[in-house]
Amino acid sequence: MALFQKPFFKSDSSYVEEEYTAGVMHLQHGDMNAASRHLVKAAEGGHISAYYNLSILWGSGAVSPYDFDLAADCWYKAAAAGHPKAQETLCLLEAADRGGFGSDNLVELARIQGKNGSVLQSSVMICAARFFDVTCKKYGATNDVIAYELDGAASRDWKFIHSFIERTGIESSFYEGGLNRLSEGSAADQVTDGLNALSVAMRQIGYDQNLIVMARCSIVGYIILKSPYRQNAEPLRGIDAFFD
Repeated sequence: MALFQKPFFKSDSSYVEEEYTAGVMHLQHGDMNAASRHLVKAAEGGHISAYYNLSILWGSGAVSPYDFDLAADCWYKAAAAGHPKAQETLCLLEAADRGGFGSDNLVELARIQGKNGSVLQSSVMICAARFFDVTCKKYGATNDVIAYELDGAASRDWKFIHSFIERTGIESSFYEGGLNRLSEGSAADQVTDGLNALSVAMRQIGYDQNLIVMARCSIVGYIILKSPYRQNAEPLRGIDAFFD
């Protein structure tokens, strides 16, 4: 995977370095779950490059659970510890977390980064999930965005979308008619427009429809998990389990 970087850091502990090396080897062979396990052990031992690689691995949705907050936490930790690439890109995450990123910037970032192999774009997804959630909270748009997105998803025929809706634990009585609730120009309308624009950008850079839908569901699922409706919601799933 092109986004995974060679380490600028080497641990003084042979065990920690061996765990990091094993994690990288599993990445190269496409075994993302094994890579995650080894990189976690390396990160627990203070390996800075392991933190950075975990932020990419977890942010890309390659493994379950798909945890945007853990990915962001690793991004922050890698930057704080001096990882040059994490520091260089940290402004993106900081902007998303204060609600100052903007949908246009997300679309541009997606286009600049291009398609990330068979997984999602980690920095785009982390920033999108956290930015849209912050925006929903700031402008009181959470309910309308969730209702709109789930009502739209329920109108699709794909089984994996309906499985996602079931995992949110939200009753259909909450979101039925959600497609017709938005007022033009409202905060919720602008959030859903931003999600539409991101989906279009992903299509333009070569993502197939299934991954585009998964990306959107994951962002909406994150908003749900950060909302009062999270009580019955299951953890988000990565690519390894989302389509089951």
